[in-house]
Amino acid sequence: MRSSWILVSLINFLIAALMGLLLRFAFVWEIPWLDYRHMLHGHSHIAMLGWIYLALYAFFVDFFVPPDKQKKPFYSRLFWFTQLSVVGMMVSFPIQGYAAVSITFSTLHIIASYIFAWRIWKDLQIQNPQVLLLVKASLIFMLISTLGIWAMGPIMATDLRSSPLYLLAIQFYLHFQFNGWFALAVLALILRQFNNWNVHLSQKHFIRFFNLYVSGLLLTFFHVLDWAYQQEFLFLTNALGVVLQMAAIIYLFLPVRKQLLAAFKVQNSLTRALLLFGLFSWLAKVVFQLMLVFPDIAGISTVIRNFMIGYIHLTMLGLITGWLFVILFERIPQFKGKLGSAVFIIGFVATELILFLQGFFYWMGWGMLPAYHEVLAFMSVLLPLGLVFILLKGLLNQVQLKEAHIYT
Repeated sequence: MRSSWILVSLINFLIAALMGLLLRFAFVWEIPWLDYRHMLHGHSHIAMLGWIYLALYAFFVDFFVPPDKQKKPFYSRLFWFTQLSVVGMMVSFPIQGYAAVSITFSTLHIIASYIFAWRIWKDLQIQNPQVLLLVKASLIFMLISTLGIWAMGPIMATDLRSSPLYLLAIQFYLHFQFNGWFALAVLALILRQFNNWNVHLSQKHFIRFFNLYVSGLLLTFFHVLDWAYQQEFLFLTNALGVVLQMAAIIYLFLPVRKQLLAAFKVQNSLTRALLLFGLFSWLAKVVFQLMLVFPDIAGISTVIRNFMIGYIHLTMLGLITGWLFVILFERIPQFKGKLGSAVFIIGFVATELILFLQGFFYWMGWGMLPAYHEVLAFMSVLLPLGLVFILLKGLLNQVQLKEAHIYT
C-alpha cells in the first residue's frame, strides 16, 4: 500500500475542509477577497475528486490489482497526473470559478478517470463475485455520471443555462457520483472487510440487495426531474425508488445480523464507532429520502438550502468518509487516531444537527436560530481539526517506524 497516496488524499480532504470552514465564516465576518460561489465550487471539487476519488483509487489498486501489476509505473504515474489536475482545480476554482483554466483541469481529471476505469477493469483480480460485481458497477456508474458534465457544454453553448436542463445535468453528475460510483465502491470495500471478518452474505440475498439498490439508485433521480417538471408520475417514481433503497439496506444487513454482531464485538472501539457512524448516516440519509414521499416535504427539500447541504454531507462525510476511515485504519494502522476521529465525528454530528434544525425553523416560519451562523462556523472548526489530528498521528507514527528501522 502506498501510504503517500493516502497521505495526499487526506491533505486534499483537509484543504477542502478548510475551504468549507472559510465559507461558514464568510457569514460571520466580512471577507472582502472571497468570492463565495467560486470558493464553493473549489470546496466541492476538492472534497469529491481530491479526497474520495483518490482514496478509492488507492484502495482499488491496493486490494484488487495483482502485486506484479501494482509495481509497474502506470498506476503511480496516473495517480500523480490525477493529483496534478486536483491541484489545478484547487487553485483555479476559488479564483475564477467555472472558467477556462478550471474547466481544463476538470476535463483532465475526467480523462484520467476514464483511463483508470479502463486499466483497472483489465487488471481486476477479485475472487469474491459479490465484491467483483460491486467494483464493476461502481466503475460503470462513474462513467455514466460524467455524461452530466459533458452535457453542460452544449447546454451553455445554446444559452440554456437558466433552464432546468442546466441544473438537471449537474444533479445527474452528482447523483450518480455520490450514490453510484462512491457508494458502491465503498460498499465493495466494506463487503471485502466483512469477508475478512468471516461475515458472508449468501448469493441469493446479495443479488436481491444489488438489484434493489441499483433500481432505487436509478429511480431516485426522478426526485430531481419532479422538481424540474412537477409531474405526479415523477413524484411517485422517486417514492418507489426510496422504498427500494430502504429494502436494499434490509437485505444487506438483516440476513447476516448475527455474524455482524459477533464480528462487531471483537473489533476495537474506534472501528465499531466508525462502522456505526457510517451506518447511521446511511440510515439517516434514506429516512430523509423517505420523508420526501410527502408532497409538502418534497417541495421544501429543494428550496431550503440547509436541508440540501445536510443531505449531501450525510452521504459524503457520514456514509462514505466514515467507512473509508474504517478501511484506512485497518489497512494503515499508523493513521488510526481516536482523538482525531472523535473530534471529526463530533463536528459532523453537531453541524448536521444545526443545519437540519435551522432548516426546520425556516420551514415552520420561526426565523433564525440565535447566533446560528456563529455557532455553525465555530462547530465546523472541529472537522478540519479532527483531520489535522489524524494526519499528525499518521506522520508521527511513520517517523517513529523509520527511526526504529534505522536503529535495528
